[in-house]
Amino acid sequence: MKRTSLRSKSWHRHGALLLAGLLLVAGAPARGAQVRVGTILQPPPPAEPPALDIRDNAIQLPIDRAIEVALQRNLGIVIQRYTRIQQRLSIIEALGLYDLNAVIDATARNQNQAVANQTQSPQSQNQVLNFNFQQRTPQGGIVSVGVDANRTKSSGSFQNIPSFYSSGLNFSFTQPLLRNYGRYANERSIIVAQVNSQLSRQDFALQVTTITQRVINAYWALVNAREQLVVAQQSLQLARDLHARNKIQVQVGTLAPLELTQSEAAIATREEGIIQATSAVGDAEDTLRQLFNLPPGPLWQTAIVPTSDPKTSERLTVNVDEALRIALAQRPELTSQQIQLEQAKRDAEYFRSQLKPALDLNVAYGYSGLDTAFGEAFNQIAGLNFRSWSAQLTFTYPIQNRTARAQSATANIAVDRFQALYDQERLVIETEVRRAARALDTAAKSIDAAVKAREFQEKNLDAEKKRYENGMSTSFQITQIQDQLTQARSGEVTAIVNYRTALAEYYRAVGRLLDQQGVVIDDPAEGDAISKRFSFSRAPLPGERR
Repeated sequence: MKRTSLRSKSWHRHGALLLAGLLLVAGAPARGAQVRVGTILQPPPPAEPPALDIRDNAIQLPIDRAIEVALQRNLGIVIQRYTRIQQRLSIIEALGLYDLNAVIDATARNQNQAVANQTQSPQSQNQVLNFNFQQRTPQGGIVSVGVDANRTKSSGSFQNIPSFYSSGLNFSFTQPLLRNYGRYANERSIIVAQVNSQLSRQDFALQVTTITQRVINAYWALVNAREQLVVAQQSLQLARDLHARNKIQVQVGTLAPLELTQSEAAIATREEGIIQATSAVGDAEDTLRQLFNLPPGPLWQTAIVPTSDPKTSERLTVNVDEALRIALAQRPELTSQQIQLEQAKRDAEYFRSQLKPALDLNVAYGYSGLDTAFGEAFNQIAGLNFRSWSAQLTFTYPIQNRTARAQSATANIAVDRFQALYDQERLVIETEVRRAARALDTAAKSIDAAVKAREFQEKNLDAEKKRYENGMSTSFQITQIQDQLTQARSGEVTAIVNYRTALAEYYRAVGRLLDQQGVVIDDPAEGDAISKRFSFSRAPLPGERR
């Protein structure tokens, strides 16, 4: 009698402490320290294990450290980082459109041919050297400046013509006037590269958010598994206590031996529950280890003990309208759809301009020289003695114009498609926010209900024990009520952990999970790539090997 009463009080104290501790964890606010995740190219995760706090043969792991380790080592983030760098480099690649090109053309020619009369030269030699600079302009034109030198020598049986040199300084300019005219038509590849880079930034943020939530859920799943193991162990102890009491009563003849079979069956059933709960703990630990990308070794066999010490037990009050406003401004998925929609509109305008006919202007201006002396031929250029110019307009009109028409129609359809995708994503986000807010409220209420259920089951067990002591109950009935108490305690733990995961899901739904967990993405500003169109910088690039 005395022993049973003390154990009952111990269970009450344990349940109250467990509830208080988990409620504090469930309402934990964002921590003060920051976890910084960079998008710049970094070495692969080291082969050696991360620095973890190992005491008493177990990893003592707070949740902020779990998030930090995962964000530093998770392969999903490593892969997304490579993609982010590649998209940033694609902007520099597209800027190659404005690279200044230096073209050197050297030609040597020796020709022997049959002649019809003595005035023709059967043999001629010719050497040509051209040096040319070409530069594209923002409006789609091409400017070219070139210098050329030419040496020609002809000889025959009846005459010997000396060598002569020709030289030239040439300027040319080509400019589309209708189709392909304008900055967007010329710089579309750069803008597309910028758009893809912006999308990769949102994809990186989404990947970091996903990994952060997976770590949070895995962490609390481990908390739940370990507490469920404690509940299973306590349930086993209840069955053993009942069996020990039954043995005493059978020995003194106040209880039928059949009652021992009931209590032994209860012990066997609860031992099986401990085996399953222990396996669940191992599975939850492996999930965290996988997220940490731990190298093979002792850490895969070392137990993980969650140690987060929260600061407050306040529950979050949700304003759904405000949450929707924040989500529509913060969610990277919607931002990505908005970026793609805007680009589709620009493309539709571009392909509409491609319906125009082509009208190209070609202008050339130059000076030339000719003499038997190389230097004198160039002096004539300096003297501006012999000048020439030309102007040409080329008009091209495709009669069917099928390519441009189909491209324009496709671009118009793409605008409608991306608008529908944007509306769909907006609806999905609004639904997720409402569902997450509702789930958070439900989880909070479930905690209250689970606490009451556990308290009532504890009182019910105490009452049934008294009936049993007075011969008004059986081992079978006691075992049933013990099982009900175990289920109530298990439900209480699950409700508390569900609130914590519901809180993480709510912050994800409104796009604030990283802020709430103190995670900062370091993504160096790209600046205005268009302003660097004529840059001569040759700074080393990420991933460049020299």
